[in-house]
Amino acid sequence: MKALLIEFDVSRGDKGGRPAGVRAKDPGLQCYGWQDLDSTPQVEIRVIEDDRDISQFEGREAEGVKVLYTDAEIQAEIDKLPIRYSVDSPDLFQAAIAEKGRKLDSLIGKTSSEQLEELYKLGVRGIRKSTRPSLAQIYRR
Repeated sequence: MKALLIEFDVSRGDKGGRPAGVRAKDPGLQCYGWQDLDSTPQVEIRVIEDDRDISQFEGREAEGVKVLYTDAEIQAEIDKLPIRYSVDSPDLFQAAIAEKGRKLDSLIGKTSSEQLEELYKLGVRGIRKSTRPSLAQIYRR
């Protein structure tokens, strides 16, 4: 199995700032949530699920595309991605913040993921910790 490690810039418009030849809606390049949208540049891993010629991507690290040639390489990059935190119950989340009378000054200047991680560790309800599926979980190897 092969995959692409892609760096991109979502602030660059409708193509999502992805390198040439990489489209977000390409059915042959599947992501499965393997993204870090808080980093700069943003990063995603897309498995190549068709028989396309990958030579167009080889040697393009400077452009933000790196070919991952083995399952081990792909999984190693997945493992580098940070754990995601999200609000899965807004009402419960807001009530937990109000109930505890928490001061949120310590969250200023942090990304939303960092803020939610800190609140999750403090026991604020309504926040979900999400891990990404492994390559083996997706492809049942």
